[in-house]
Amino acid sequence: MNNTNKPKIINIMPHGPAYSYSPDEKPDVWWEKSNGNLLGFWTREWPNLLGAAVLKQTDQYEWEVWQPDYRADKIYSRRLKTGVVYKLFPAQEKMYRSGLKTWKDIHSGEIISRLSSLRKECIYLQLHGFPSALNIELLSLLGPKKRYPIFLVTHCLFLSPLKELFGLHRPLTYLDLLVRQKRYYRSLQYVDVVGGQNQASLNNIQMVYSGRVEKLHMGCDFDFWIPIPSDEIKKNVRKKLSISDNRTVFLATGNFVSLKQFDKLIKAFQKLSDREEFLLIIAGHGNKQSTDYLSSLAGKLILQNKVIIHPYITGEPLRNLYWASDVYISVATNEGGPVSVMKAMACGLPLLSTPTGDTGDMMKKHGVGRFVPIKHYDEWTNAISEILGKELPKPLDIEIARAAYDWPNIAERFINIYDDLRNIYY
Repeated sequence: MNNTNKPKIINIMPHGPAYSYSPDEKPDVWWEKSNGNLLGFWTREWPNLLGAAVLKQTDQYEWEVWQPDYRADKIYSRRLKTGVVYKLFPAQEKMYRSGLKTWKDIHSGEIISRLSSLRKECIYLQLHGFPSALNIELLSLLGPKKRYPIFLVTHCLFLSPLKELFGLHRPLTYLDLLVRQKRYYRSLQYVDVVGGQNQASLNNIQMVYSGRVEKLHMGCDFDFWIPIPSDEIKKNVRKKLSISDNRTVFLATGNFVSLKQFDKLIKAFQKLSDREEFLLIIAGHGNKQSTDYLSSLAGKLILQNKVIIHPYITGEPLRNLYWASDVYISVATNEGGPVSVMKAMACGLPLLSTPTGDTGDMMKKHGVGRFVPIKHYDEWTNAISEILGKELPKPLDIEIARAAYDWPNIAERFINIYDDLRNIYY
């Protein structure tokens, strides 16, 4: 038992800090090594935000986030004001195998060693993301001798290898999928609960896992993400952002990665470049190559003041972008939540979205928003054109969104699972 006699929930991140996304800024929490190099972490990581929400609701648990870091030469630890303890562990590259393929990914012998030493302690092992190489390694090494509950929280859309068998593949591809399917099933037998963010994920999880599954996703603060209080404030927000009143403003946010399809979104707006009444804002960040590509692709529209590629921001500056907008766009190929759309729902914005994520399920259930197909990009342009004709989609009722996505409600669902596992193990 740990010193406070409270169960300790240890969250394992399956990747290192995203230094490449913010190469010119210090992390939110950072240390300087003896050679002058910096390392640290950003507090926006999901296990940290979830921990803050859980600890705000209950004092019955402790919460730690463990993250492997190529830059770490020892364990670095910081207790945040929320009560969350965040630790960075030394990490190295290692060759892994999945099915018939091999690749390099992150490995931390220090994390494995520390978890092994805690086998008799009152802990919960909470893994984020699957199938990451590190998480599969942890399950195969620690699972057979575990004395504590293991809780897996998946992110984005979980895909079962069996699901991919329905596509057209070469014989070796079929064999690779079958090997991966067997490995997933073998690894997940040690997990007590698996959380999926939407119904599609739950269906896929049950193709490789026969235990308890729960629909669980991240959330947002509905006391902060609120509809803009007045038209006057909206005018002032737009004025500060140099946005004219006669523009219909479309907002998209997220990491600059291929699944977000921001490049396809820019191309859809390029077909409307002769129209003057729109402004597309894409806010987020990525590595230098992805950022430069989007900026180059949108170059002409940027010069025409019809597209803004906005740097990553959070808090009030980001909320101001939501408040300045008329429609929120999410055109990813797959999503778990996503939280960006939850924020739009909390702000009362109409939505234009691909039919993905739990927010997509919610839109379908309540007949709100407008959907566009994942791959038929001409239909994106048609939908945008109709919206510019003042046919705004219907927004989701905010109280429905709050019940589904407000952090206190999300935290309670997780706490119920921790309590159930506590009764079983401790």
